[in-house]
Amino acid sequence: MGDGSLAFYTGHRAELQWAETSGIDLSDRVDMLAWFKREFAGWSPLWHGLFLNFEPGFKVRPQYFFPLDQTWEALPDLTMISDAAHVMPPYAGEGVNMAMLDAPRLAECLMRDASRDTRSAIARLETNMRARASATTKMTLGFTEAFHSPGGIPELMEMFKGHIQ
Repeated sequence: MGDGSLAFYTGHRAELQWAETSGIDLSDRVDMLAWFKREFAGWSPLWHGLFLNFEPGFKVRPQYFFPLDQTWEALPDLTMISDAAHVMPPYAGEGVNMAMLDAPRLAECLMRDASRDTRSAIARLETNMRARASATTKMTLGFTEAFHSPGGIPELMEMFKGHIQ
């Protein structure tokens, strides 16, 4: 970060109310490290320093995603793009790519449909965006499942080895 700090994230499968029901004090470094050692048994002790030196405390951020068959009625003068329009977990690394496509696609639709009305342009954008988001979310959910399965990390490491030159 610009101030010299470091942000890091862990991901694990848990109930939605995990932060409230786990009994773990998110502001207690030792408690968080004990949780990490249990949840990520076998990971290098190099990670422990992150837990022992964090400030000001951990924040739990559940990962949501929109349904694959999501739809809505286009409005005449408003649309959502980027993560607001296609929430998905980060495990495929495609969210920012989706977001980067949204603005130019919106501009294309607005220019192409200029002789018609803005609602038609927005409807065209949103229909195409939902189709892209659905396919990408489906892939992301597959990666999410792989990352959180018992053999997931070794399987993913093997997959990535196949891409190294």
